[in-house]
Amino acid sequence: MKPGGTQMHIRKIIAMAIAMSLGSGAYAADTFDMGKVQVIGKDAQSEKIDPSKQKISFDMGERTAPMPELVPEIGPAVYRPMTEKPVLENFHREEKDEISASAGLGTNGARELIINGKGTKEGYTGDIVIKRESRDGFKSFVDTSKTGLEANIASTGEGSYTLLAGGEYSVEEYAQRGTKKTPSPDAGIENSTSRIWVNGNSTLEDGAFFKGYASMDSLSRTISNPALAFSEDQTVFSMTAGASYLKKLGNKIKGRAEVDLKSDKFTVTAGSDRELTKTVLRLGADYEVSQKADAKFGFKHMSLMDRDANAPYASLDYRLSEPWQLVLGYEEDLGNDSLEKIFMPAHYVEGNALEASRQKTMKGSLNYRTDKGDIFGVDLFSQKEQDAIEFVDRYVPGKGMLASNFQFLDEAKRRGMALRGNFKIEDHFKVNIKSTFQKPEDENTGRKLSYEPKRILDVGLNYTEGKVMVDFSRRAEFDRSAVTNLGTFGADDYSRSDLAVRYRLNDRFSTYLKIKDLYDEAKSLRYDVPEEGRVSLAGVEAHF
Repeated sequence: MKPGGTQMHIRKIIAMAIAMSLGSGAYAADTFDMGKVQVIGKDAQSEKIDPSKQKISFDMGERTAPMPELVPEIGPAVYRPMTEKPVLENFHREEKDEISASAGLGTNGARELIINGKGTKEGYTGDIVIKRESRDGFKSFVDTSKTGLEANIASTGEGSYTLLAGGEYSVEEYAQRGTKKTPSPDAGIENSTSRIWVNGNSTLEDGAFFKGYASMDSLSRTISNPALAFSEDQTVFSMTAGASYLKKLGNKIKGRAEVDLKSDKFTVTAGSDRELTKTVLRLGADYEVSQKADAKFGFKHMSLMDRDANAPYASLDYRLSEPWQLVLGYEEDLGNDSLEKIFMPAHYVEGNALEASRQKTMKGSLNYRTDKGDIFGVDLFSQKEQDAIEFVDRYVPGKGMLASNFQFLDEAKRRGMALRGNFKIEDHFKVNIKSTFQKPEDENTGRKLSYEPKRILDVGLNYTEGKVMVDFSRRAEFDRSAVTNLGTFGADDYSRSDLAVRYRLNDRFSTYLKIKDLYDEAKSLRYDVPEEGRVSLAGVEAHF
């Protein structure tokens, strides 16, 4: 072996060891909803719709948005369930056209069957995923299972338009475990989900740029505890649609008009139905300040439930001397706008009256991009939210399960910073690390917001070379508190690691190993609710 090769091998080992030892936990939705930076070029055609597919998570018990890449788009914290989070979502997916099938068995009765297909023909690209996953119930008579189908198709018309469409159908079941002292072995939730969506963009004959989207979602749920003859049915039906129009008005300015519409309806057998309609109208401009700087600004009108608001918005993308980039932004919004996220997360929520919140967000990012594509950056953020939702946990004896209700805070305040890096040790070895320091608090009392940690560490690692592929993720959450009906308690630090390894035997067959909670350290995400612990699964994968 050459001396340089030896040194590189040592670097790989050291980097992998460091990544696997930093912090704890796994990739999951961050405390804030995160987005991506968009840069408008010299003409309208340079703004393209994000081609990323809307993906379902086959990790049972939760649906979340993808992890961020750049600037945080801060929103209210999504109350994360105690069951699961997406991890290693694309482990079985290949970039090339092929069909693959995977089957695995593991501890705790874990079983999985995955079929992936991807193909391209005459300008169309499609992929399909069919998955069945199950394992024995943890401290429960209710087993955990999910069967899902996802299909996506994309078409590009010689650069003049892009069209993306897809759908999902899934059925899942999982337990509601209860607390350590008051377990709920008979309680469980069964979900049936259907989603269809389409979005696209086009450059019109007059040079203007148009993009639009539409979606329709239906989620039906049954929460039950046969031991106490308790059963409750819930349904959320949601429709969204929107469009934007961008037209060049001068050499350096483009006019922008946007509309977003959303309608949700929540029905429940034991309680009152809920409905909401959200409308957002934007009128503004994209202005080329210089060859290095672009600005967006305008006004927006928002309407949600009984709340109306008018507010300005502004952002600046300033490409400093290479390789530096500065992004600044201010925006307002109306929150509490998803009945699915509020009333039907992975755990049971008892419904009560709902009202819209008012959010004011400032953000800034300084990014450093190397010639090799590595990205390093720092994000600063501050948000004030009037009538913010905070969930309160309580045990309901008559239903025999842990439930949550929500209360409204006059003003929640979240501010902090994040340090991040997305870089390659070499072409085959990628590392993603992010450390967040924040202060989420009730502005009136100074109390920490429930389950929102003050410090978060996320580490991700991907190594692919030759016949070997390794995916590793780790997450740690520090300094948390939990609000219950009995008072506010300190919640233990939470950490979790997940590992997946694949070895290609030949062009047709591979073997793989997945380990959830690698170090068996994820004890309690929610206060006094035990976690499942380590689960291992090994399988075989065939490629055609």
